[in-house]
Amino acid sequence: MSTRHSLAFAPADSPTLSFDIASFGQIEIPEHPIRFGFQVDIVPSALNSQIIFGLVAEVDGEAGLQRGFAVRLDLQHGEIWDVVNDSGLVGWLEHPYGLAAYTDEEPLLLSIEIEVAGKAMIPRIEIGGEEWLYPSLPWLPNLKLHAIAGCEAAGDDPHRMFMHPALWRERPGA
Repeated sequence: MSTRHSLAFAPADSPTLSFDIASFGQIEIPEHPIRFGFQVDIVPSALNSQIIFGLVAEVDGEAGLQRGFAVRLDLQHGEIWDVVNDSGLVGWLEHPYGLAAYTDEEPLLLSIEIEVAGKAMIPRIEIGGEEWLYPSLPWLPNLKLHAIAGCEAAGDDPHRMFMHPALWRERPGA
């Protein structure tokens, strides 16, 4: 069952932003090698100008932005920003016809895939068919990551804005 809550944070590039966040499930990260991920589809024209998407660690029983893998997409400017690890600007969304090219029939795919290898969690972020670099993190025992997605708090229900959510896992070689 997914939950909904508000989250405010102050990125270095702008004043405090407020988002309605939906949780689309959680995954406990085992010690053995594993690949897991979270993906959703969006139609940028149906959303506010900024969204958050990622897998974030549980802090005091709730998903927080202190540890994990999450990006903020500025749909107005096409910018992709890190919101967890202070990496700043990750990249730009580019499409020959602009973000308006994504529709209900051909939505924009947001995907984070993480591979646990040894004691490292190595991410691969894909947005609109392009891969983006993102910092790896050390694996910690009993780590739970929440799949989250949200939009600027303006009354939009994030469960309706993010289509086809999928949280998945597979054990390599299994």
